Amino acid sequence: MDSPRPITIRAHDDGVNRWRMAEARAASALARHVRSYSAYDETTTGFTARRELASTGVVVIFNLGAPVELTGADGAAIALDAGEAFAAGFADGTSISRSGGSQSGIHIFMPWATLGRLCGCPVSEVANRVVRLDDLIGGRASDLGGRLVEAGNDAQRFALLDAFVMDRLGESEAMDGRIAAAVARLRARPDTSIRALADWAGWSPRHFLQRFRDETGLAPARFARLARFEHFTAAIAADPDARLADIAQDSGFYDEPHLAREVRAFAGVTPGELRARIIPGGGGFVDS
Repeated sequence: MDSPRPITIRAHDDGVNRWRMAEARAASALARHVRSYSAYDETTTGFTARRELASTGVVVIFNLGAPVELTGADGAAIALDAGEAFAAGFADGTSISRSGGSQSGIHIFMPWATLGRLCGCPVSEVANRVVRLDDLIGGRASDLGGRLVEAGNDAQRFALLDAFVMDRLGESEAMDGRIAAAVARLRARPDTSIRALADWAGWSPRHFLQRFRDETGLAPARFARLARFEHFTAAIAADPDARLADIAQDSGFYDEPHLAREVRAFAGVTPGELRARIIPGGGGFVDS
């Protein structure tokens, strides 16, 4: 009999906003395909809308509570009731999530290649979008959502997600590992040259550019800029009091003007304005 998986609880309560997150790794057989799960409940009176910043991350979230509304970087909005889920690919613009001040859900954290296999489509088809999972895989999404809502505890929900992911992976083929490796390299080192990546993949630069765009939805150079911006947003969220000049340098920007241009391009605000939107306790960034 398998031993219970360790679950880590993180909580925040500042008298205005509070949330609880239960986090756990996926089953060991899924270690290469799913990083972790996070089940959350929150009540916020200080805000009802978050800015979900441009990101090299991908998302599948099941809503388990009150209705929520999501607006993708493309400006299209969807609303989700309890048991409904959405998927989103890479985004080089800001998305918005809105609630009535209370929400509950469960988030699957995964490499981007896993998202394509779960959704049954290239990740490029959900780039800069939030898409109902039902629209991608049919009633299996709502069936799972209903069982997640009815489950008695987080451990049961994580087990249901394990089974779902295993089934979906068994029904799909792994993608070409060269693009997945190129994504990982650009995310870690945004200054990696496109020619070097193309040479490593054994393709011409033109073919590499086309394959990368077809599979991810973004050009490699755009993705590299996005990865550098994401390094900045992670750093400023981790240490809001740090000097912007230091964060700019550590994140790979030439100087503060370069940082300011990129933050404006991806977030629509200045670095200082973005820092002012940080939600204490690791809650992300408030929309207004």
